[in-house]
Amino acid sequence: MSKDKPHNDHHDPKPQKGQQSHNPSPQGYYGQPPEYGYRPVEEDEIDLIELAQTFWDARMKIIKITGAFLVLGLLIALFSPKEYSTEATLMPETQSAQSGASGLLQQYGGMLGISGAQLSGGGQEGSIPPQLYPNIVQSLPYQIELMNTKVYFSEYDTTATVHDFFNEIHSPSVLGYARQFTIGLPGQIIGLFKTEEQEVRPLPKKVDRDSVLSLTKEQMETVKTLRERLSISVDQETGILTLTSEFPDPRAAAEVGKKGIQLLRENVEEYRTEKARQNLEFVQEQVQEAKKRFEEAQNRLTEFRDSNRNLATAKAQSREQELQSQYDLTFNLYNSLSQRQEQAKLDLQEETPVLSVIQPVSVPLEESSPKRLLILIASIIVGVISGLGWILIKNLWDEEYRGV
Repeated sequence: MSKDKPHNDHHDPKPQKGQQSHNPSPQGYYGQPPEYGYRPVEEDEIDLIELAQTFWDARMKIIKITGAFLVLGLLIALFSPKEYSTEATLMPETQSAQSGASGLLQQYGGMLGISGAQLSGGGQEGSIPPQLYPNIVQSLPYQIELMNTKVYFSEYDTTATVHDFFNEIHSPSVLGYARQFTIGLPGQIIGLFKTEEQEVRPLPKKVDRDSVLSLTKEQMETVKTLRERLSISVDQETGILTLTSEFPDPRAAAEVGKKGIQLLRENVEEYRTEKARQNLEFVQEQVQEAKKRFEEAQNRLTEFRDSNRNLATAKAQSREQELQSQYDLTFNLYNSLSQRQEQAKLDLQEETPVLSVIQPVSVPLEESSPKRLLILIASIIVGVISGLGWILIKNLWDEEYRGV
């Protein structure tokens, strides 16, 4: 009978003293039993599956939202205006310790009567760093000169200034009109309460940098447009400049870029050589006055000698010596100033910067914008993300406020 007796040791909730439990904990286990806080890993997987199932059930709505964004992207791609862009690479002058003209004059200056102290006047201390070139391009005097540039627009078969093109010829696209209306709506509302007429002033041809500029609102809009369409960037390591010109016409983009390089050279030259030019102008004026005094002294001495050939009296000899002294003084002054004038010309040449063109502008063959394929791809991606986000937010809303 003892063989048929069932074993009930594992049902004993309290084992006898000195006896070990038949279900000991595994060695090294320090966690809580499953019934005290254990969460099955399968619940997260079930959530992901449910979320995927939710997206699948709402796939038609996601497709519709994506299709709407695709249509919007297609409209943007079709109605965006064509733009053409061209670039030019420029290299500013690398300053050296001494130019070739200065070195040549150092060697042979003694023959011309120019001393080494005079030769030390020219230098390259006032060079313009490449980082300031973008500021020159963005300045109002530069922009006004660019606005007055006449350009041939092949797409419109007409020649006009840049300012007249953007105000009288160029028509924005549908999206451009919408953007202008949206941006200008506050101003239009305010304008309803204004009765005075807008002042019409011609665009100045040349700007004096010491004057006070006064432009109309229309002219300032053209300045803002040009600052966006013509820009220059600087490579901080090499100092190489890249000028970019973008216009709705390929030929105009190249012509404006070429004019931009020309104006940049002129402005940089004006900044760099201003002091040297003022010095040269001053010396030239002094040379003209000294030459006039020298010629007068020379004529007086010649006339006196013609009328007093024998110089029999001491008074006549004294007068001749006085006239000779005046002649020598005026000649030395005229000769000295003439040397200073030549040195000032060399200083001006040394101060004149060189802006070399590595890669000139060219007429673009293909449009730079809009990138239609990228617009369509971006619209599809945005549409899918928007559709998934809409479904997810809608489900969270239903769970929170509708008890679904």
